[in-house]
Amino acid sequence: MPVHVLKVSTRQPDVAYSVLKDLYCPHQRLTLATVSPTFLCDLRATNAGDLGADTVRLSTGVQCTVAPVDYLLVTTGVVGTGRYDVGGDEVRIGAGSVFRFPDDDPLTATWDGIELLVLRLPRSVVGRVASERLPLDARDVRFGGLEPVSAAAGRAWVRLAHFVAGQLADDAPSAANPIAAAALADLVAAGALATFPNTTLDSALVRGPGYAAPSTVRRAVAFIDDHASLPVTVTDIAHAAGVSARALQSAFQRHLGVTPMAYLRRARLEGAHRDLQAADPTAGDTVADVALRWGFVKTDRFAAAYRQAFGVPPSRTLRG
Repeated sequence: MPVHVLKVSTRQPDVAYSVLKDLYCPHQRLTLATVSPTFLCDLRATNAGDLGADTVRLSTGVQCTVAPVDYLLVTTGVVGTGRYDVGGDEVRIGAGSVFRFPDDDPLTATWDGIELLVLRLPRSVVGRVASERLPLDARDVRFGGLEPVSAAAGRAWVRLAHFVAGQLADDAPSAANPIAAAALADLVAAGALATFPNTTLDSALVRGPGYAAPSTVRRAVAFIDDHASLPVTVTDIAHAAGVSARALQSAFQRHLGVTPMAYLRRARLEGAHRDLQAADPTAGDTVADVALRWGFVKTDRFAAAYRQAFGVPPSRTLRG
């Protein structure tokens, strides 16, 4: 999967404006102003599938007005200070501050020598992830507040943002792997749903999952076995089986005692096991390469899961 990386360092406000507008507001209004004679904008933007992750550094005295955005955009402060003004309310930001850009009101940002981690994701991904886990239509997923629901949730997002940024760094192979990139996007979506006020956190949802016959599970299992090497989602599996994501989840628990994603992880472990058996360490094949091929980003976690499944470490299988 191609990974697109944009790197810009400029002292020209008009160049920075063009870059920021193309990246964040291609279809919305944006203004950029600065009173600093030493203006500087450093930006590294990475797009891997649906997920965007950026590092933005701006000098002091920079002000930007942004129209409501039509996607999920969350900033995490690394160093420096600033403030966001939305609908007459002011939010001070600094290191560790987490903020979701609004989708219903314009925002004015004032930055003073700040560095931000920015995560970007289409709303459709957030809706899909929510509908796969809850009896809720993807179209009914809406965010409310712009700040985390608690200090603990904010700290968890900071850890998530740094983890994702690390996985999309220049020397990280996970970004180019479609399974790993899709998993990162889903992780960000789930993290956002746990971090910011939204309709999935509202009053208890009581609609049942619906019935799915054993034949439905067999169709789903066949689809997983045939597509385990691809970045499939619960929605994809449910569509192939002809049921809703909730009905699929319920059917797997009832008939197999596991979730669809747990079955998919096991299928990927089986695929990695076969590849390790066929690999040649003298030709440069490694456990990390095989693990990543099957969507396992962290080699240590892969090794633990592999040992639990097959009783030996993957390195032993590789060595034959």
